[in-house]
Amino acid sequence: MHEDIDVVGLNYYPVKSCAAIGAQEVTLTEFGVEYDREWMLVGSNGKPLTQRVKPELAVVAPNFEDGKLIVRAPGMGMLAVSLEVDPDSEIIPVTLWEKPGSGRDQGAEANGWFSEYLKKDVRLIRVEEPRAVKPETLVEGAVDHTAFADGYPLLIASLDSLDELNRHMASPVPMDRFRPNIVVKGAEAYDEDFWREVKIGDMRAFIVRACSRCPMPNIDQSVGIQTKQRPVTDALRATRYGIDPVRDDDKLKEFFAQNMIHVFEEGMVIRVGDRLDVVSRSDQRNWVEAA
Repeated sequence: MHEDIDVVGLNYYPVKSCAAIGAQEVTLTEFGVEYDREWMLVGSNGKPLTQRVKPELAVVAPNFEDGKLIVRAPGMGMLAVSLEVDPDSEIIPVTLWEKPGSGRDQGAEANGWFSEYLKKDVRLIRVEEPRAVKPETLVEGAVDHTAFADGYPLLIASLDSLDELNRHMASPVPMDRFRPNIVVKGAEAYDEDFWREVKIGDMRAFIVRACSRCPMPNIDQSVGIQTKQRPVTDALRATRYGIDPVRDDDKLKEFFAQNMIHVFEEGMVIRVGDRLDVVSRSDQRNWVEAA
């Protein structure tokens, strides 16, 4: 087993399902990486909108400039959204993966921009009330809420595991298909299934659940087009198919990367090049292989 495991990539995704911002260092908040999944699109019915139904969101590129969220997309002019909170903006209740929260409407200009791009009536919201982490996975002292990430503040993935997965694919895929916050290298492939507590720089964190994957990793993030073929799902189903013990059913899922909750301290920063130390591990994977 390798001992030198290092952070080789850091990413955050300001608008849920839109493109990543890669960084050499990130600041952590009590909800995860600062600005990660802090904004989200909802339809006129208030339901969250993601690449699952609008894969073209993959090529919507956010950035931060001069105190504003700047958004660009093919064929569209630039959108600028102020980072200042408008206390008079409408608060919209949302439920994402059965976890309730709310977000503030970001105004007519932002709503119109995204509606024009997606050819669908949508609204851009910014998190107001964060959503609770699944109680079965809580660890004393660690954070217990997240913004608009599917379920957890942080997602960590291993390049060594991706290399192993790509051995089972006709055409290799890059890590961006899995949209992690933290990418590490130097471990045995899929050794992260056994990690329970890790330390990265000054951050203590707990691996609490294997990440079951929806069809989104089949979407090429550079073009934002969904095809009928699902090569990533097929490869995971052949090699990483089983039951999530955290669920209350026996539904089979495909697994790649790990959900993580951290112990928050003000001003905490993690950087590319930081070492990951495995503080504690289990002799059992955190998912159960299909019989």
